[in-house]
Amino acid sequence: MSTNEFSPGVAADAADVAEGSWGDEAEAVELTADDVLADVRSTARAMVRAGCCTFEQVLGRALELAALADDAPSAGSVERVVRHEWDVRAAALAQADPAASDHVRVERAFAALGREGVAARLGFSCCRECGEAELREVLPDGGAYALVTQPDLEQLAAGRLVVRCGVLRADEARAEAAVRDVVGRVVAALTEQGLDARADGRTVVVHVREWAKPLPAAA
Repeated sequence: MSTNEFSPGVAADAADVAEGSWGDEAEAVELTADDVLADVRSTARAMVRAGCCTFEQVLGRALELAALADDAPSAGSVERVVRHEWDVRAAALAQADPAASDHVRVERAFAALGREGVAARLGFSCCRECGEAELREVLPDGGAYALVTQPDLEQLAAGRLVVRCGVLRADEARAEAAVRDVVGRVVAALTEQGLDARADGRTVVVHVREWAKPLPAAA
């Protein structure tokens, strides 16, 4: 049979394939309220573990996340999930030794950087861009910074902390060298506190063994 001849079998097979493909693309995954609560629980657990947000801040974030779903769980259900994660973390911290926590060493390193003129912030802002915008209000041109954002802290379960380094409004010709200098100073400060810290471009990656930062306030 030539390639131009019509074959009913081939046509039928092609139609079946096409129909199956369209069906797969059209199939939508519907999230239930329980699915949404599972996401809320995961986010709340990460935020609470970081130890930089109050109960109200965690709850506010959880409610915002839940509201994005078509089948949104009730506010009461969301609050119960957040309360559970908060109480579980509080109980665990009651048995922990804060002095053995890496957050103490990070805070000491950041305090030392502050004395050297580097604005070091832990759990600062929702992202690097917003953090830089806030720092521009208090730092002069060329001001150096090292910050860990809230989303960065929420990744602590992976056993690492990312410190984002930079220089505000630096002269373009000197910007790269200035940032390298800040990165080097951050690595040195963290290493001096006994932490495993390594430069990674404009960031510093810190290996975290234990994080037992106390909750900022009782709920």
